[in-house]
Formats: sequence, structure tokens, C-alpha cells
Amino acid sequence: MKKQCKWNVLSIVGLLALSLLSGGCDDPSTSELDNYFESHPFVNDPRASATKIVSVSPSSASISTVGSRVVFRASGGGGGYTWDVSSSTAGTITPSGSAQAVYVAQTVANNEVVVYDRSGNAAIAYISIGDSVELEMTITAEPQTISTDGNLSVLTVSGGTPPYVWTVADSLRGDFPSGNTGTSVVYRRYDAGDNAVTVTDGNGTSVSLILSQP
Repeated sequence: MKKQCKWNVLSIVGLLALSLLSGGCDDPSTSELDNYFESHPFVNDPRASATKIVSVSPSSASISTVGSRVVFRASGGGGGYTWDVSSSTAGTITPSGSAQAVYVAQTVANNEVVVYDRSGNAAIAYISIGDSVELEMTITAEPQTISTDGNLSVLTVSGGTPPYVWTVADSLRGDFPSGNTGTSVVYRRYDAGDNAVTVTDGNGTSVSLILSQP
């Protein structure tokens, strides 16, 4: 009887250890992405293969405020791209033509952008939390040179005091099709010729930047 009891105790300990090993190692940073591919079985998980058929640029980006925007571009595969996110509460993605899309942060949180072609070949871009904005008011543009009509640039202001309002010097050369308020806005080129963009904060302070449009 004693021998049998000893075996049972060891078995229980072993089962508890196995349970801890199998259930205690989940990575919360990948759970949303894992759930996404489980609920979309027709989309190939690119993490499971070393072969890259579809690519997305940039492959990673950081956001620091609600409303931050990032433009993503897809290439490769069979075209006809579909855009999605692993967490729609963290941010949304809106196509702007099949090969490019605009991500908008709904909360300051990590997220993943998923793009896949008509055959289900996918690529992933990672959204992470960046540093907080600086006190001095400045504008950055990504990219600052826009060479083709219809292409986009993300303009971001750091510092200053919300709310922010954006304007352009010449709306025939480019404008903000998704709205002109917020920390980040998306600018679309309409015609050749350099264009100036200006942001004004809640205190009336303004800064400007020249977008090169050869």
C-alpha cells in the first residue's frame, strides 16, 4: 500500500509540473496575433515559413499618442491585397489603394498589421509604443519627398499643446484626404511642385515644413 501511495504522489507532482510548463509560458504579446490566424485559417501565417512571398514596409513602426498614423505599403505575391489588424481596439487600418493603407492608433498600445494577397500569402508589420513627444514643437514627414501623384506622406507634430490643426499652402498640389486635425495626419500628393504644410497648436503656435514634390 505504501508503495502504491508513493507512486500516486509522484504522478500528481508530475502532472502539476506538466500543467505549469504547458500553461504558464504563454506570451501575451503574441496572443492577439495567434488568435487572428486561428480565426482566419485561409491566411497563411508568415511566422511559420522562412519563405517571404508578400512584404510590407515599414516592417515596424512606433506610436506615442492616440490618433498617430502610419502609412504601410505591400509588395510581392499576387496583388489584390487585404489589410487587417490583430487588435481593432488598439488601432484600425484603412486601405488607400490596394497596395497601401493607413494605420490609426485608437489607443497607445502594441498591435500588428496583417496584409495578405488573394492567395492568402501574408506579411506582418509590428506597431509598438514609442517615446513620448518632446516639448519643442516640430514636424516630421515620412517620406518628405513624394515623387508620384497619389502617394502619401505621414506628417507628425511633437511638442506644443493639443488640439492641432493642419493646413497646406496649395491644396491643388496636395491635401489631407482623411482630415486635418490630430497629432498625425496623412498628406496626399495631387500634382508636382513643392508644397508647404503648417500645423497650429491650441496656443496658436505654428510651425511649417516643405514637402518636396519633384
